[in-house]
Amino acid sequence: MSDIQNIEIERYHDQITEDVRQVVERYREIMAWDVPDNDTVEADRLIFQAIHAAVVEIESNSIKV
Repeated sequence: MSDIQNIEIERYHDQITEDVRQVVERYREIMAWDVPDNDTVEADRLIFQAIHAAVVEIESNSIKV
């Protein structure tokens, strides 16, 4: 990654973090609606696991291109 790319991605860090936070909150709400007696700690663990798996899949597919 070039120096300019590093600078640019640093500029986006806070926005990326906020975007991911919003995704987590959205799925947390969906799970709360759909799962009786929802365990929020377990829900968060599952959401983070799913996001991590999705990022790995996306990264793997983008490297092949």
